[in-house]
Amino acid sequence: MGRFLAYLIPTLNRENPDLHCRVIDSYGPGAFWQMPFWFGVALWRLGWNAALGRVDLVHLHMAAYGSILRKVLLLMVARTFGVPVLVHLHGADFVEFMDRLPVFMRDFLINRLKNATYLVAIGDYWCYYVTHSLGISADRVVVIHNGVPDPLREAGIAERTAGRVGHRLLSLGELGPRKGTPEVLAALAAPEVRELNWTAVLAGNGPVQEYRDEVRRLNLAERIELPGWIESADAWRLLAESGIFMLPSRMEGLPVAILEAMAIGAAVITTPVGAITDAIEEGVTGLLVPAGDAPALAEAIKRLLRDPALRVRLAEAARRRFEERFTIGRTAEKVAALYRRVAARPERESLM
Repeated sequence: MGRFLAYLIPTLNRENPDLHCRVIDSYGPGAFWQMPFWFGVALWRLGWNAALGRVDLVHLHMAAYGSILRKVLLLMVARTFGVPVLVHLHGADFVEFMDRLPVFMRDFLINRLKNATYLVAIGDYWCYYVTHSLGISADRVVVIHNGVPDPLREAGIAERTAGRVGHRLLSLGELGPRKGTPEVLAALAAPEVRELNWTAVLAGNGPVQEYRDEVRRLNLAERIELPGWIESADAWRLLAESGIFMLPSRMEGLPVAILEAMAIGAAVITTPVGAITDAIEEGVTGLLVPAGDAPALAEAIKRLLRDPALRVRLAEAARRRFEERFTIGRTAEKVAALYRRVAARPERESLM
């Protein structure tokens, strides 16, 4: 969610000078124990500005767990002052979180979400979920896909793709079961994959040292690099240099990393969870394997390593789909159109 917003907000402001958007961080930049302070400040700022009639609409970006509770309180404050609210659902594990709640708490949260002016779903799967499982009226749900910048239009990126290595495998995202890291390691350790020519980079935060130890146990330390968390510029560099991108997640929203891989021309292997199938179509824009299925992942990796023409065909089709649906400019255009539709007084500010 954070990476998506880092792309969206500058684009939204740059391309829509008639809109005045202010960002309020309800979590804060510091440690978790500081979060209540930042949330209290955000709640006060929203209430104060709404009471003075300075807020045209509020756009809440919601994940799961604590994010839901914080954003529901902000939603209630905004609606108390009659301010329209957009709730933008991002959480990969939102379904699992809601399913584990006691019935009374689940009903409470659903009723609060029904009080939003619109719910923004990031793909068809999530649209179906909120309308059929949560009972949100379909005419109050808008699908707006995540988007990312076009790296081939930025200086230096296009040149680096000339150094792409077809047998370089890459995974970006927090290391752990949800992102399919155990399946990636099991697939790369499979005898039929181990015997092929490849190297891999698994970049992301999480229990990095534990997975480094596992890589050594599998005798793959010379072929698999785990650099930990990396900056955005380094992520784009690795994408430009890699031929195959892997993200066999067990649950997802619509991963920005997959859209970045599509944009830069890497062949994608992933799973049909969340809204991923809006972007990756089996055998057309990438390869899909069942979540949690290491042998199927190994077979997909082997297939792409042995068939360079297939890699190129999938990457080119994915690039075309990115241009059609997933540029950050297209996303910002849809968000701005929704703002203008909802906002009662366009001269005032929107709070994100």
